[in-house]
Amino acid sequence: MGVSSILENFRGYFKEYKDLPKPIYFLFLARIINSLGAFVGPLMTLLLTDKIGLSTAEAGSYVTISIAMYVPASMVGGYLSDHYNRKYTLFILTLLQSFCYIICGLIEVSMLIPILLISASFFSYAAQPASASIAADLTDKDTRQGAFSLIYLGNNIGFSIGPLIAGFLYKKYLPLLFIGDAVTTIIATIVIFLNIPETKPQYVLDEEESSKDYERAEEGSALSVLLKRPQILAFAIISMLLTFSYSQVGFSLPLYAKDIFGIEKGAQVFGMLMSTNGIVVVLMTVFIIGKTKKYEPSFNVSLSGVFWAAGFGMLYFATTISMLIISTVLWTIGEILNATNVGVYIANNTPKSHRGRFNSLYGIISGTGQALGPVVIGSYLLNNPIKNVWLIISFIALLCALIMYFFYIYEHSKLRFREKTR
Repeated sequence: MGVSSILENFRGYFKEYKDLPKPIYFLFLARIINSLGAFVGPLMTLLLTDKIGLSTAEAGSYVTISIAMYVPASMVGGYLSDHYNRKYTLFILTLLQSFCYIICGLIEVSMLIPILLISASFFSYAAQPASASIAADLTDKDTRQGAFSLIYLGNNIGFSIGPLIAGFLYKKYLPLLFIGDAVTTIIATIVIFLNIPETKPQYVLDEEESSKDYERAEEGSALSVLLKRPQILAFAIISMLLTFSYSQVGFSLPLYAKDIFGIEKGAQVFGMLMSTNGIVVVLMTVFIIGKTKKYEPSFNVSLSGVFWAAGFGMLYFATTISMLIISTVLWTIGEILNATNVGVYIANNTPKSHRGRFNSLYGIISGTGQALGPVVIGSYLLNNPIKNVWLIISFIALLCALIMYFFYIYEHSKLRFREKTR
């Protein structure tokens, strides 16, 4: 193969990102800025145990409460984004999140900080349905995977650097950990506000009824419309178990690093692993999308479970930094496959009239696994060694991969039958 052929193949991997709607590129830029300063979230478990002095079980409870804020927050955010201006909804909620972080940076370390962190989580989660709906509004089935993967890539370009800065600030300049997160979030929000138009679709219900497209607008409550699309409900339930597994990246992995290397070096090692995660995403997302875009989103999500099972299972045997890095590469490939296909599947099966609320309901169902992960594993760790967690998580991820594969087979056969009977 000649140099020209290699260059042509290389350019082919990037064609998904050409000719996307201009606002998508500003969303990409905003994600880079925001994730560059995402200092607080990755270190939340260590903040609660090391700085506040909570036990692992207590920290797990606080992290679970923080994650559980998704339920009321996303319901509020989903309703607001479907009924009011989506851009203003995103702008106001994100500023409130930043305000909570600023207060954390100005006060002494106390039990008020966990309360403020939970409040910040509420506003962050409430903003997510508006953000997801804006991205879906700006794209169609032909451009959606490229757009969603570009936004995800932007998130991780910043995240490949952010945790290293966070680890340094955590050790020497804790208040700046909170202030820096708030400032970058505000800057990213201003980029969105100034460069992205209001995207909420305009439609006539009578004209939409004749369409066979799953994105057609519908009348009724989010629950009643969701019941007409049982495939989303099934997809969400399987995702619930997958997110239970993945939640241990933020909860058990930093504790495992501390268990192996001690508190100070453990925080640095965890930051390095998160940076490795971001670097792998930046380097490999384009090529993974290029290799898997021909497959259905549900198949790719199934494949993500296989990589999570391998990566998390390997941690049971990991005792060195190099083994932790190899594990991180494996579960990061799974993350790429999951993150770039879940949003596409939901957007392709969601009515334009209910995008905010559907993203909210899906998040509530699938996010239940993420919320249960820290409290269940936190309680398990009271009487069991932390390394055993990775065998349990690996088994769950592999089971989910098998179930999602059968889900893909069912949907694929149903689609082929529909095409034959047209």
